[in-house]
Amino acid sequence: MKKVALFLFLSVCFAQQSCSSDSVGTEPEENPQDILFKDDFNFFDEKVWTKETHEPGWTNQELQAYDAAHVSVGKDGDKSVLILTAERKGNKIYSGRINSKGKKSFKYHKIEASIKLPKTNGGLWPAFWMMGDNDKEWPACGEIDIMEMGEQSGMAAGDSEKQVNTAIHYGPSAAAHEQQYYKANVANSLQDGNYHTYSLDWDENNLTISIDNVKFHTFDISSNTYFHDNFYIMFNLAVGGSFTVITDINKLTGLKDGQKVNMYIDWVKIL
Repeated sequence: MKKVALFLFLSVCFAQQSCSSDSVGTEPEENPQDILFKDDFNFFDEKVWTKETHEPGWTNQELQAYDAAHVSVGKDGDKSVLILTAERKGNKIYSGRINSKGKKSFKYHKIEASIKLPKTNGGLWPAFWMMGDNDKEWPACGEIDIMEMGEQSGMAAGDSEKQVNTAIHYGPSAAAHEQQYYKANVANSLQDGNYHTYSLDWDENNLTISIDNVKFHTFDISSNTYFHDNFYIMFNLAVGGSFTVITDINKLTGLKDGQKVNMYIDWVKIL
């Protein structure tokens, strides 16, 4: 997700490797000494996360308002999870978005999150991404979109549950914005009611995105000065907007009046 003006609507991140079904819902063995940070979302830690509040249309022509009431920690079966809820009440839509700006940031490590996504076909736009924690305006701060789903081309092709988008955004100003993006289909649905792991391996030369431990795409940043600062973490569930090409609430089919849908995050960790 990104802080993009309307004229930059194509700057929303677009993002073929198959994902092993054997890895769905599993967490690789890990050495606790290798973990720099982990949140299992047993509670909402305000020392790490901030709940954002924004009006509809604040960015990307999105239809929802973001408020604190639509961010919660609760149970999904036996898991304690972060829940971002999109809700429609007549012609008003609300949802949740959090960030770790100024509280938890890092550079040159691996970040992973285990996420269960809602069905995106019809206008939902979930994302797991990062921004530079450097007090610079977008896109000079740098942006890394690890995972986004719900882009219009996936809906048009009937591939919303498989098409994943990833991107990087940078440049000295919005007018001079540059991007690199990649989108492709994975072998199986990522909206199948299971948790899937989305990862970023980050070093001085590359940003490598993986899904369920299978490499998806690599960006070369060896000569790109915008990706060598600390970055903070973001999760959100947008509704409509330029990425989905649904900017009229009357054309929204993925969230009906009175309906709620959830994006669940089981854990996030930095290695």
